[in-house]
Amino acid sequence: MTNHPATTITAFLSHSTLGVISGFAAKLLFWLCLIFPVFLLQAEQANSANELKLIVLAPDLVELLYSLDAGGQIIASSEHADYPEAAKALPRVGNYAGLSLEKIVSLQPDLILYWQSGTPVADVERLQALGLKLESFENKTLDDIAKNLLRLGALTGRTEKAEQLATAFRARLQAITTAYSNKTSIPLFYEIWDNPLSTISGQAWPAQHLRLCGAQNIINTRQNPYPQVSVEQVITANPWLIVQPVSKNEPRTLFQWQEFTGVKAVKYQQFAQPNSDLLHRASLRTLTGVQELCHLIDNSRQFYAQVIRGVGR
Repeated sequence: MTNHPATTITAFLSHSTLGVISGFAAKLLFWLCLIFPVFLLQAEQANSANELKLIVLAPDLVELLYSLDAGGQIIASSEHADYPEAAKALPRVGNYAGLSLEKIVSLQPDLILYWQSGTPVADVERLQALGLKLESFENKTLDDIAKNLLRLGALTGRTEKAEQLATAFRARLQAITTAYSNKTSIPLFYEIWDNPLSTISGQAWPAQHLRLCGAQNIINTRQNPYPQVSVEQVITANPWLIVQPVSKNEPRTLFQWQEFTGVKAVKYQQFAQPNSDLLHRASLRTLTGVQELCHLIDNSRQFYAQVIRGVGR
């Protein structure tokens, strides 16, 4: 019996189509077999990073982790981790002077994050000798805050969040830099402690804040980042403004300058007391402190501009 031509063509097309589909399905299955394990591995790594138990030995790193919504992974911290409020409840395992190694070991952390220049070297070496995993961090520039955010995001499986925060931080930093780049510089003294009277040099963390705000630090050549100075040195340098950073969490006494009326800042009562909790800790809030400092310096700058105009009349 002879098949109708239409029936033969339909059968041929069906057979050919089935062959094409089968070939495509085989290729698709092949690629899925290659790719799917990679997806599974990436997902497993992300979940693992989200579950790491962290001991964090620096208040600024604690704060950055909370900014990334990773605060729940912190099982202990060093002292002075006080922001956000939840950080105050974290168990403490030491400070810059020494760590409680037994307590750290007993907590069985997956990873220890520490401040390189602010953590005892001997304690770090002993923790490494015990087989614990550590990651060091250091802040030298304001942009390092963004870099550390990205590192922490990678370590905790929060890369996207970290990239968003780092981008916003850098944009804000650039805006502040632009706003104060052409300001007239004024000399100032940065009083970091009253007894012994101490200040910062050009190598100290807050020194870059002064440069960013268009101010001249009168103590800018010493090798020690936080040198002690005499009152006579300050009088000789004759600053136009005296900056006395203060902390809401750790109040301190301030040096009493009022009797030294030969100092221009004292004569014109040019004192500024910015928030040291913001300025001295490398976190997302640092730029809020820098903006406040720049505003206070700018107020003094404008005051002296009026004084100079008045003298010229």
